[in-house]
Order: sequence, then structure tokens, then C-alpha cells
Amino acid sequence: MDINNKQKVSEFFASYSHELKSKMNRLDLLIGRDHWLSVGNYKESLLRDLLSNLLPKKYELSTGFILSTDDEGNEIKSKQQDIIIWDSSEYAAIFRDNDFVIVPPEACKAVIEVKSTLTTEKLKKALNSSDNLYEFVRIPSFRNHEIKKYIFAYSSNLTFPTGIYDGLNLFYTDNDPTKLSMEDRTKITKEKWPGNRSWSLFSIDGIFILDNGAIIRTVRAFKSSIRFIFNAYQSDSIETDQVYTFFEHEINRSINSTNGNPGLYYEKQPGLLSLMRHLKICRAKEKPLMILPAFEKDQSYKDIEKQNVYVPK
Repeated sequence: MDINNKQKVSEFFASYSHELKSKMNRLDLLIGRDHWLSVGNYKESLLRDLLSNLLPKKYELSTGFILSTDDEGNEIKSKQQDIIIWDSSEYAAIFRDNDFVIVPPEACKAVIEVKSTLTTEKLKKALNSSDNLYEFVRIPSFRNHEIKKYIFAYSSNLTFPTGIYDGLNLFYTDNDPTKLSMEDRTKITKEKWPGNRSWSLFSIDGIFILDNGAIIRTVRAFKSSIRFIFNAYQSDSIETDQVYTFFEHEINRSINSTNGNPGLYYEKQPGLLSLMRHLKICRAKEKPLMILPAFEKDQSYKDIEKQNVYVPK
């Protein structure tokens, strides 16, 4: 592909982020900040409509709840999710009314919390909403299933990525007895990983912020322990902001893969892969990694340079 064509592909990818920001800014100019609920609902609808047009048609994007019962008949219900990506070609909803649904957990592939402006408090709220999904592991038949969890923000007042990392660290290391402790979170992850894919229920999978970048979580083993590694990525510049396309790429890679392996998605989409290779997303320039639980001073991964790791205060 020649330089001119590569530039066209790059501009095409950036156009989606620009489209979302343009519509958002237009609304803010007219409505201002006086009707946050209405504006928030509109921004959820904007993202839902754009994703609906581009994801495989077997997936529906709705808002609502995930519901089931455990072996003893006790109700297990999620918090209300801004966007639920669920497979309506294979599964029936428990209840639906237009875009509002209540679906069983096995129908759900991913949930997305949508924020107009990401703040420390809104990050905590979004993490808490998606973290609630670990309750479904109490259902034996669901233990081999996985629901991906994302946060998508139109803007942020947090420094990227260190401000996001501080929020993640504060949430996951909090001693709140109503939440999973970091020790329990990594213990359960170790028991499930890698043979059982439900390990990803125990932390956020990705955070995407227009004009900022993305944070993607991976899981790695270290001796006898499991650690979550958060990786920060950014667009080359605001002019080539491709965060939305990177978000869409991550969802496709995660939920529409071959045999449940995210790395195999593009085996059946080689043409799409040929375009996605031109995404201008690179690793964040400063402190692109955060590891939880943090390593002790004498511990590390040999392939990770310590100067690249952000250590929360």
C-alpha cells in the first residue's frame, strides 16, 4: 500500500473518533451541562449506534441488566449496564422492550460503561459496576463463560495514563470488605487461568478515552502468583485520534474470535486485518505499564524494564 493510500486509511480510522467528538460537542453547545442525565443517555446511544453498525449482526447492543439464579434459587442480578453486547442469534432475552433488555449471563459477551468525562469518582463507579459481574461465577454452568468489561469515555480530567493507574490501584487494593480483595482476586484468577477463561471476570479488560488513549489489561504468571498488567497506548496525535477504531478492534478481537481465542479472530477476517495493521496506535511514551499486585524490590519480569513501570503513590 503506497503512502497516499496508507494516509487515507489512517484518516478513515480517525474519522470515527472525530464523528463522536463532533456530535458530543454540538450537543454540549446547545444543552450545556444542565441536563446530565439526558446528555449521558444520548452519548450512550451515539456509541451504541456506531458499534451496532460495525459489529457482526448476530450481536445486539442494548442497555439493561444481566440476571440469573444460583443453585439454591437465589437471584443474581448485575447493576444496570450502559451497553450490553449480547448474542441474540443463539440466546433469548428474559425480557426486552426496544433497547432495554434483561438477559441471562450466557448471552452476554461484553459490557461497556460510558462516561462523558472520566473523573476519579466516575472511574470508581464504572469499575464497581463491572466488577459486580464476578457474582455470576456462583453459577456452575457459567464458570467456563466470559464477559468482557470495558469503559469508554468521551473525555477525561485525569492525567493519562498515570491518573487512570492511580484510580485502578486505589480500587483494586481497597480494603473494602464488600469487594474482592486483591489477594482473593489474584487467587481466584490463578485457579481459573489459563485453563478456564472466566479469569477475566476479576478485573477490567480495557479503558478507552477519546483524545487520550487506551489501557488494556493482560494477565501473567510470576513464580507462584498471578499479576494483572495494565498497558497504556496512545494515538500519534489528536489529529489522528484513532481511539474509537482501536476500541472497536479490541471488541471484535475479544468477542468474535475462533474457538474463544482472541488471537485467532483475524484468521477468518484477513482482509480486515490488512487494514487494522495501519492503526496508528503506539505505546504511551512515559510509564506505559502498571503491575498489580506490585512487585517487591527484588522481583520483576526479565522482559519488562523497570523504568517503564508506573508505581502508584
